[in-house]
Amino acid sequence: MKIELKSKDGLGMLAAFAEKIGSTVKNGRVEVPKEFGTGFIQGFNFDERLRMMIRNYELHQDFAISRRNQPSNMLIFNFQHIINSSKTTSGIKLQPSVQITTQGLNAELFVPKNTVQNSIAMVIDAGYLRELIGKRIDHPLVNTILENEQPLLFEEFVVAPLLKVVDDIMHANVPELLHDFYYKLKTQELICQLLIALVSRHEKKVHGLNIADIKALYQVKERLLQNLGEAPSVAALSAFSGMSETKLKRLFNQVFGRSIYQYFQNFRMQEAARLLKEERLSVSEAGYQLGFSNLGHFSKVFEEVMGVKPKRYSMSAQAERVDKL
Repeated sequence: MKIELKSKDGLGMLAAFAEKIGSTVKNGRVEVPKEFGTGFIQGFNFDERLRMMIRNYELHQDFAISRRNQPSNMLIFNFQHIINSSKTTSGIKLQPSVQITTQGLNAELFVPKNTVQNSIAMVIDAGYLRELIGKRIDHPLVNTILENEQPLLFEEFVVAPLLKVVDDIMHANVPELLHDFYYKLKTQELICQLLIALVSRHEKKVHGLNIADIKALYQVKERLLQNLGEAPSVAALSAFSGMSETKLKRLFNQVFGRSIYQYFQNFRMQEAARLLKEERLSVSEAGYQLGFSNLGHFSKVFEEVMGVKPKRYSMSAQAERVDKL
């Protein structure tokens, strides 16, 4: 199933999507009929400079959106795995993350069948965002994004303040006549929290990307996360991606904000935290499952990433469960 989107307001996508699956748009929301899948998609068109779309669905067939004649001055912020967490092909739970893409990188979106879509996407005019945050922010990365003069993509892990805003969006009990006002404020709050994360980066110079680069980087990311017990070597990832080691390390760090090794360890410890909290594994069980033979080293790495030792984290998670009883 393919939709060619020519409308510039975002709501054209809702109408086209509804038509393809035999549904209707009601109050900016399209429910997916059972014969096509489950879930919904909902759009908020605040004005021509800012809009938001919530995707929380799964379709039983391949789905593609082709965007034509879209304004080149628009930035896209896509919060992924944010509503209900997805899993990688190896069964590892994906951490919530957000992509920022500039002009030229959103021509087509392809979603394989039975892929869970659980994202919140926002489209904002770069000039309007500059108006909102003011001219006093002099940060090279933020300025490069706002200039929006070359195809770029950045990704960040979603941290607690962002998750709180997402929870507000998904579970708001707001009268319908105040919907636009409320959700517009929440959209701006999400973008603000993201910019807080971005200004901690230290890039002085960024390099333009093409679709081939991005596909290769995300294939490397998937390969990296296939086995959290042992990271592939940079040389192996370089050969896999078809990039030189220098280019791979430079672009990976630019897009994900961390070196390949740092990204691997960060994700590894996020998974360790999940095993301790959700699967209720002991510290030794979580460490061994993630490939650590030295539990002292595991504890040290966990504390570096999570800010607390794994034993204390596990005790806090246990106390939290007791409080909820």
